[in-house]
Amino acid sequence: MRSIVGWVVGLLRRYRPDRNPLRRRSDRIEAALAAAALAAVLFAAWPAALAARAVYDDGIAAERAGSGTRQLVEVTLVEATSIEATSAVQANGRGLPAVSPARWTLPSGEVREGVVPAALLLGDGPANARLWVDAAGRPVSPPPQRAETMTRAGLAAAGAVASVAVLAWACFALARGRLDRRRYQEWEAAWAEADQRWRRHHI
Repeated sequence: MRSIVGWVVGLLRRYRPDRNPLRRRSDRIEAALAAAALAAVLFAAWPAALAARAVYDDGIAAERAGSGTRQLVEVTLVEATSIEATSAVQANGRGLPAVSPARWTLPSGEVREGVVPAALLLGDGPANARLWVDAAGRPVSPPPQRAETMTRAGLAAAGAVASVAVLAWACFALARGRLDRRRYQEWEAAWAEADQRWRRHHI
């Protein structure tokens, strides 16, 4: 923890604006670039919040159940009539094949039949199986839970901020690399000039 605090304090001291005569123009440019990168990450909070809100609203809409959306119906598992259904492996530890021929009744009274993946069947076993269906009566996955919706929203926000942070860091690192090369050239030129002066002084 102390090392992190020391690192942050060191950065603040390095890039803080002051009138130090030893600071070169490239040092001030680097400080300005660091401030711009930090500002970009801070400003990313707004689009991140918008992304999280959009994902959250989509999740809330997906959670809705009822007429016109998802509905939970009772399912009757029927005897398998195909080789694929009878030879399927057991799934979920409930004695159900990977796919199960089933019959379910929609709220409208219409009876549907089809092969349903065992992963979509709810309940403890064939005797009390249930199934989520969409507005057209087709089997669908269960609606997401509120915790899942909030997790996805949080990941969307974190992903947006992380993307901006990585891009800002990459731009800053690239610019700093160019500044470092320029500083090395200036340093070598200054040493060469000092060497020439030293030689003339001792001749």
